[in-house]
Amino acid sequence: MNQHKVKILYVESTLESGGPTTQLFGIVRNLDRIKFEPIILTLSTEQINSSIKIFIENGIRVDSLNLSRAKFAVYGKYMLKKKIQEYKPDIIHSSGLRADGAINNLKLDYLHCMTIHNYVFDDYVSKFGAFVGKIASYYGLSAIKNCKYPICCSKTLQKMYCNILNKKLYAVQNGVDIDKFKTTNNQDEKNRIRLELGITDDRIVFLVVSTLIKRKDPLTIIRAFKEAKVDKEAVLIILGDGDLLNECKKESYNNIIIKGKVNNVQDYLKASDIYISASKSEGLPYSVIEAGSSGLNLVLSSIPQHIEIFEQNPMLVKSFEVGNIAKLASIIKEIANKDISLNNKKTIEHIRKNFSDKLMSKNYEKIYYRMIRNK
Repeated sequence: MNQHKVKILYVESTLESGGPTTQLFGIVRNLDRIKFEPIILTLSTEQINSSIKIFIENGIRVDSLNLSRAKFAVYGKYMLKKKIQEYKPDIIHSSGLRADGAINNLKLDYLHCMTIHNYVFDDYVSKFGAFVGKIASYYGLSAIKNCKYPICCSKTLQKMYCNILNKKLYAVQNGVDIDKFKTTNNQDEKNRIRLELGITDDRIVFLVVSTLIKRKDPLTIIRAFKEAKVDKEAVLIILGDGDLLNECKKESYNNIIIKGKVNNVQDYLKASDIYISASKSEGLPYSVIEAGSSGLNLVLSSIPQHIEIFEQNPMLVKSFEVGNIAKLASIIKEIANKDISLNNKKTIEHIRKNFSDKLMSKNYEKIYYRMIRNK
């Protein structure tokens, strides 16, 4: 007798490259396919920065309404409802403001869980401005309130939402592909990669991988690096784009290189020694976990989400207060004048044990089973 597979419909706005899509891929790729049948449904047409290819290459079914945002406002509710009724899923798992809101508005009689990637009042106000951001925040909060199984991507977010909502929230920490994000085997390999990337092999390389927006605070890193005066000892490489890209370029000089968005982040991780994040708020940052898995030493702002990743081993990280340029400059100067080991083995072990995408997927499976049992 064939075992009934639990059919899960993952509803997303698009499969745009970034943390939420990386998380979705990690969940679905590692699901037990004997017990679960995943289907992904996107609301809008994929753009040039889409990750849809990796889903299809891994045999994951992807469908789309292929609607622009304007057309979704007119036809979306009807078309989404029709698709869901066509699939007849056991569970609907939504992610992101548009998808969460769309499922919430349909008021369907299906088991529904959602992944919460951010604290709405931090992220949306920063992203959209005070007025629109506040509207978006309450729209997102309404979806969370009405969802029976809201799942935060960090314990920190879970606590923050529990402080403002009188309901049960779950937490499944983000996890990365630890087989993909590895350290280099030796210094020769590291130097070879540096040569290919045009990076000098006689300096310590500090790396930032980030959207260049106020919430990520890249300007604090640039200003601290300039204040540290380590031109001869170190170089800072910043990967990513965003609203602050031009301002970052204006403030950079000599040993600060703004590369913009690249598609070979792994190579830069292998070529680097230190990773810096100055974020003011996060969900649970993939870039930090990926850097740790790649063996980089970590310098992080002391926000709760960063602290959470290393709460069992706080000595693995050097920390500074949000926006504290002087403290960060002091840390950079101290590190730049030290011999840096090839990789941080303790950090690698910590990430592999606690933050793999396989572990993340298994923890989601547990919630799916709970949902089915409690139906």
